[in-house]
Amino acid sequence: MSGDFAARIGTLRLLGHELRTPLTLIQGYLSLLADDDLGAEERRSACALMGKQCAEMNRLIDTFLDEKSEEEHLALASSQVSLPAAARATPARRSRR
Repeated sequence: MSGDFAARIGTLRLLGHELRTPLTLIQGYLSLLADDDLGAEERRSACALMGKQCAEMNRLIDTFLDEKSEEEHLALASSQVSLPAAARATPARRSRR
């Protein structure tokens, strides 16, 4: 695995972890809200905390996207490709020989 690819995978794993934390809290508060014994003030508090966690997830996503937009962009160049030659070069094709 190339260093650049490994770094991207690491970044995505970190982002996933950072997003799961507020999601876990929201899931917990949603299960509390399903409880009929929860009072009005407790419901308001749970909703406020879930709103804060949603705002945190939005902030994390915005930060991630801002960092990605500041990175060097890959330039894509179009070129003609011989499909038969490309097919012959694939590993699956080679293993059949």
